[in-house]
Amino acid sequence: MLDRVVHRTDLSALIDELARTRRIVGPVKHEDRFFYEAVDRAGRLDLDFTYCVYSPKAQLLPPKETLLTFDRTTGNFTCHPLYDERPTVLAGVHPCDLHAIKLLDHVFGAEHADEQYLSRRRHMFLIGIDCPHPCTAGVFCRDMHAHVADSGFDLMCYPLERDQAGRTVRYGVQVGTTAGQEAILYGRVGTPPTPEAEQHLARYQAEKDRAFPKAIPVDSAGLPGLLAKSYDSLLWEATARRCYSCGSCNLVCPTCYCFDIHDDGALGGNGGERVREWDGCQLRGFAEVAGPHNFRPKPGSRLRHRVFRKGKWILERTGLPGCVGCARCDRACTARISLVDMYKQLAEEV
Repeated sequence: MLDRVVHRTDLSALIDELARTRRIVGPVKHEDRFFYEAVDRAGRLDLDFTYCVYSPKAQLLPPKETLLTFDRTTGNFTCHPLYDERPTVLAGVHPCDLHAIKLLDHVFGAEHADEQYLSRRRHMFLIGIDCPHPCTAGVFCRDMHAHVADSGFDLMCYPLERDQAGRTVRYGVQVGTTAGQEAILYGRVGTPPTPEAEQHLARYQAEKDRAFPKAIPVDSAGLPGLLAKSYDSLLWEATARRCYSCGSCNLVCPTCYCFDIHDDGALGGNGGERVREWDGCQLRGFAEVAGPHNFRPKPGSRLRHRVFRKGKWILERTGLPGCVGCARCDRACTARISLVDMYKQLAEEV
């Protein structure tokens, strides 16, 4: 059910109004690619984007951030945690990335609260943009049940009408939170939905369902069982012969959340800072410990570890998909290693 119907100019005006007290981050086009960037006004966003090269994960978990600073004086040691509390509007988030953010929320908030992450999350206003069809070739979000989202947003916009140039001119909007309700209802943005708009939404959803084909023989619920039977498959080593262990798949993945932490001390020894940086399981030193010992020294074992985490272990532990089918890893891989191809081959083996 819709809560509001808005014109594209209404949506832009809403974002600009929110920007009076918040940063704006959203998809910006550079030649033929899109990236999430901070902008000064809604007019610089392209909400009809296909997909962004990187997910919006970096807006919540930066590639590199200072967690705290510390000082040492005679007989005393003090530390000062740093929190990013800038109110932010993250506009233009597709359903797959909304599912990825839900996983990050669970990881950083369920058992061991990560205040740096949670501080950003509390101050973020999410505007989702639904996809009427696959954003690009190779995606398998339908198989992961991540091509639709019914939660995890403040506002979700469904493109109900497009002009001849393919730009959305009218959106149906669903409210997901109290903050979203205050922004669009109390701000009197758009108009109440009519029966015709509701029927248009029903047609849109039916057309969308037909537009998203299955890409792999099993869906997310069947992947744990498939992988459990494939631990000793020769596929891992055979495929990993092409792997450069560059970590590109980890960098672009919206659900990869591993990181490393190190302390950078000042030259005088009287202070410094604790820094967090992204890490990735495909890098050679990721599983290395003192000794030196490496739990996964070979590319084949690292590749298997990544696929098992995405398709089996995260889902079993959290109930949430560890992979949302965005296929960014397939597009970023220099060696053209494809998750879809691996799942198809494993299904044939089983």
